[in-house]
Amino acid sequence: MIRPLFGSAALSVLFTSSSALADVTPQDVWRDWQDHMQSMGYALTATEKVSGDTLAVSNVRFDLTSEPDLGQISMSLEQLSLVQNDDGTVSVVMPDAMPLVFEITPTDPDEDRVRAALTVNQTGQNMRVSGTPTDLSSAYAAGLLGLTLDQMTVGDETFGPDNASLNVVLNNVEYASKSVLDDMRAYAQDGSIASMTFDMRFKDPKEPAIATINGTSTDMTFDGDGRLPLGIAQASDMAAMLRAGMTGAGTFTSGNSTMTVDIEDPENGNMSAAVASEGGRLTVETSADGMSYAGSRQGMALSVQPQQFPFLLSFGLDNAAFNLSAPVLKTDDAQDLALGLNLEGFTMSDMVWGMINPQGALPRDPANLSLDVSGKARLLMDYFDPEAATRMAETGQVPAQLDSVNLNALIVDALGAKLTGNGAVTFEHDENDPTALKPSGAVDLKLVGGNTLIDTLVSSGLLPAQMAMGARMMMGMFAVPAEGEEDTLKSKLEFTRDGQILANGQRIK
Repeated sequence: MIRPLFGSAALSVLFTSSSALADVTPQDVWRDWQDHMQSMGYALTATEKVSGDTLAVSNVRFDLTSEPDLGQISMSLEQLSLVQNDDGTVSVVMPDAMPLVFEITPTDPDEDRVRAALTVNQTGQNMRVSGTPTDLSSAYAAGLLGLTLDQMTVGDETFGPDNASLNVVLNNVEYASKSVLDDMRAYAQDGSIASMTFDMRFKDPKEPAIATINGTSTDMTFDGDGRLPLGIAQASDMAAMLRAGMTGAGTFTSGNSTMTVDIEDPENGNMSAAVASEGGRLTVETSADGMSYAGSRQGMALSVQPQQFPFLLSFGLDNAAFNLSAPVLKTDDAQDLALGLNLEGFTMSDMVWGMINPQGALPRDPANLSLDVSGKARLLMDYFDPEAATRMAETGQVPAQLDSVNLNALIVDALGAKLTGNGAVTFEHDENDPTALKPSGAVDLKLVGGNTLIDTLVSSGLLPAQMAMGARMMMGMFAVPAEGEEDTLKSKLEFTRDGQILANGQRIK
């Protein structure tokens, strides 16, 4: 995810490079953009022409050659103008329709070169830059900002709108940023989009199937800040940038969103799917201390029409959330890691329930799942170092060493049964074999309503009696009845340094 984020900097810098009272000139703004892109590893070329108070920049081209697995990535724009204003600010003037060309030339001669010709469309756009050469603020607004794919070429084959199309439209766009140069480049930015629509169409000329994707989203916002080191020559070497002090944090939010996927396939049958949500949020943080993600979606609804199926399969989810954090740089000390997942209020339509359990014996209460895991691990290599990643792929080197895992909480509540658990395990390592783990610790589990669920599954014909007997035997091996609690089983699984596994004090390995 990080590479595309920084690869897009060649375009986004035109809107984000960075209030102060002193004057700034078109040359100051253009020089700052050039320095920014070159510090990110891009080679930038352009034709410059000064006429009065206007600096016209044409034939702008960005080249990134520091991606060893992709080869050369290039992007080019036709023209933009930077105009000096009487108040000491600079206006950036772009055409309403601005051609954009994106090219990928792989290192491997057997792989196809990709070229995409696009058009950036804008109406009512206004961009102004103010401040000083080392303290720039910019503000951008547009009534409409769109992106259209005009043509795509893969190898020797050209795809027109009939085979490959993309249209993205953003309405009422506002964006502001600030960039301050010192020993590093510090930046802050925020923006909003009232609504977005997109539609895509793809068709392999050699196949009859056509895929169409449409989507909408409202009330989108973004804010972020961070620091970028100066003079790092390779943008793809994230490890070097992080060690040099790079940090970044951002939050994305959205309101009501929808997406539909339709596949027309005259040979195998048509298929469609639709998903909608009432809102979402995603946060990202990156630094030498690690990387973390956290996201959530509310009020989700999903419907699927499988190929050659007579009716829609519909599902709902009140809330879905996740979090993930992990180290990114090699250190001598173990670092924190965490994983969390929370699914609340999962439901299925009566049509789906009728197909699974027509007798209606299974409880149809909303299902819930919660998982909270933390621990410590030490990286044996810099995760984002391209050379280290190549060595790992070639040698099979283990990238990390797990020191401990804590199961802070496990909750599975579905079909009238509830499973809960918690525990902690530490690991001892063999220096000669990093893959060998010797666990020590214990995990406590509790199951309420398990036997009742098995009885219901058997009576509904969903579980053969012989399989139910085997399941009960397994439960008897690993669990014991909880005193004073009806239809409740508990289990304590213990792991010892000498390789034993105990269930409720009885050795099972």
